[in-house]
Amino acid sequence: MTSWVIAANDNEVKEGKIKPVGIGDKQIILIRKDGELFALDNRCPHMNCPLQGGILQDYSIKCPCHSWTFDIRTGAYVASDKIRINVYETQVKDGKISVLT
Repeated sequence: MTSWVIAANDNEVKEGKIKPVGIGDKQIILIRKDGELFALDNRCPHMNCPLQGGILQDYSIKCPCHSWTFDIRTGAYVASDKIRINVYETQVKDGKISVLT
C-alpha cells in the first residue's frame, strides 16, 4: 500500500541542491531543479554508493563513487535504461514536502 509521507519542510530543499532524508526504512534524496521537486532512492545500484554526494548537472545526477549517471526525472541510468533507481512522486502542501512511498 502506498501513502504520502512528509519528508521535509519545503524551504529545506534549495534549488540545485540534494537533500537526503529518511522515510521509514527508505533513504531518499530530494532535489529541486527549475522549481520542480524530485525524489529518488539514495543508493546507486552499482555498488550501493549513496547518491547524496553526487554531482547534479541539468537533469542528471552522477554517482560520487564510480560516475554512474541517472536521469532524476525517470531514475534511468543514462547508459542503459534497463538499469534504474526508484523515483517517487512528490507534493508540497502547507509548506511540507510529501513523498508517495
